Amino acid sequence: MASKNIIKYTPGFNINDVQKKFNIKKIIKLSSNENPFVSDKVTKYINNNKHSLNLYPESKPSKLQSIIAKNIGFKMNENNIILGNGSNEILEFIARLTLNSSTEAIIPKHSFLVYEIISRLQNAKIIVSKPDSDKNSANYLGVDLDSVKSKISSKTRLIFLANPANPTGTYIKLSKIDSFLSSLPQKVSVIIDEAYYEYLDPKKDKSAISLIKKYKNLFVTRSFSKIYGLASLRIGYGISSEKNIEKLKLYKQPFNTNLFAQKAAEIALNDHDFVNESKKNNDIASAGLIQLFNKLSIKYLGTYCNFITFEVGQNSKALFEYLLKKGIVVRPLANYKLSKYLRVSLGTVKEMNAFKKQLILFYNAKV
Repeated sequence: MASKNIIKYTPGFNINDVQKKFNIKKIIKLSSNENPFVSDKVTKYINNNKHSLNLYPESKPSKLQSIIAKNIGFKMNENNIILGNGSNEILEFIARLTLNSSTEAIIPKHSFLVYEIISRLQNAKIIVSKPDSDKNSANYLGVDLDSVKSKISSKTRLIFLANPANPTGTYIKLSKIDSFLSSLPQKVSVIIDEAYYEYLDPKKDKSAISLIKKYKNLFVTRSFSKIYGLASLRIGYGISSEKNIEKLKLYKQPFNTNLFAQKAAEIALNDHDFVNESKKNNDIASAGLIQLFNKLSIKYLGTYCNFITFEVGQNSKALFEYLLKKGIVVRPLANYKLSKYLRVSLGTVKEMNAFKKQLILFYNAKV
């Protein structure tokens, strides 16, 4: 397939570029869904000057995989885990395993753009399912499983489902996922991308990892880039049956995750206080922003992640550029077919107060 058919992934605005363009020293970046905090324990490890930088990292980091397995539960073990250079690399492994030029991949509309990119790189045909169109639903513009199911054909080999989803922030209950999986042919593999799962309430929002022993065609991916605050180190993992993981290992380079990423991931998993504090701060930021949106009559989508996507209408470009000039970077969503929306990551109290202040000024509102 010609490279012109591959859509290039465009990340959020670079801080340095915004600084130079608008001559602003202090930039508030709320565009890439990063955790605004870093574990002190991870920082202490990174600052240690006794790292063996001359040696290769662990090719088979069994200790980290065992810690991950213990952390997620559901009777998983290290052989159910594969590590990647971010969870994106795991998505790519699965696409390479399941897709080729004679197959189809189903991707719900408004999904993470990487799904389409890696599928096209395998020359697969992209089938786009319709989103939830019920404006009164908490799942509005999120994944419509009935539409996904209706798109399945004899050529379907892979289905991508983010849960919770980026950029819509919506979430599908596990019971619906279970029912959906039970109706699929075994030859159709499903990825449940749980990059934002840790922002949910585990007491009521169950992980699809609990279904892995039941469905041999299921893969779940997780990331250390969000609540664990390790986005710059690029590390994530995939969970599936031991048989599936062995197949994925054929596509893994020997040293695909680095020394700092592996050790920092171990520390982050065990730093429960940091994770709990990150979730607490995220919940506070989310509640405060929702309160303002309601006062300004601004509509917004799901609130299950560390960002909120909100509707600005025809003013989306104007608000985006206005905020840029004030040194605040949010994410426009035209490339997600959501041109009337902007996405704002949930930052520190200070960052959110600055964003809310400018939002009020833009709308010339009295709050």
